[in-house]
Amino acid sequence: MNKSNSLTTQYENVNNVSRSQDSTSDNTFVNCVISYDTTRKLDFLILVIETLQINATDSLLLKARDSGMSGDFTNRVQLWKIRCSNPLRKTYTFSSLSDEQIDSLVVLISSMAEKLYPLIRQLLSSKESKTLNKERWILFSSRLKSLIRERMNFKRSYISSLLSDESNEFFRELLVILSLSCGTGGANRLKASLYNQS
Repeated sequence: MNKSNSLTTQYENVNNVSRSQDSTSDNTFVNCVISYDTTRKLDFLILVIETLQINATDSLLLKARDSGMSGDFTNRVQLWKIRCSNPLRKTYTFSSLSDEQIDSLVVLISSMAEKLYPLIRQLLSSKESKTLNKERWILFSSRLKSLIRERMNFKRSYISSLLSDESNEFFRELLVILSLSCGTGGANRLKASLYNQS
């Protein structure tokens, strides 16, 4: 089973769990701990969103403001500081995300994924012609790699491997995560994927 199919299966299992969970902000994950790579995963998901939509940061800030989120998410500088909790960035703040910050990022990412779903679906579609799909992937992956070079520490072996990977498997996984973060229960599915059972 390849990584994409494995990831889809994982999300289907998470979806079954999320159906039984309350959708309010008081929702908790009993016997679960936040995954060590949560900050990295959230930052990369936003990076994919920025790849798909040029003015994505402004859209994120606007959604946060309209939703009444804290100043951390309505201010460009504060949002940048939060994203710098990703240890793979050139500028790393050595800080960890609070539960409230994680919840807010999950809601914002899910909301943006919903808006960008048609583009995400096109990239993941197996029904498109191979030539058209290849052209879309070249444009998408080249822009995403450009953003990674600009913002991430390419001296880290993980970043180097991403930039040299022609299969773009990790990028495909990120798109699958975004596609499964859409719709009813999407935010819960995304949040559940950030936790490990203790």
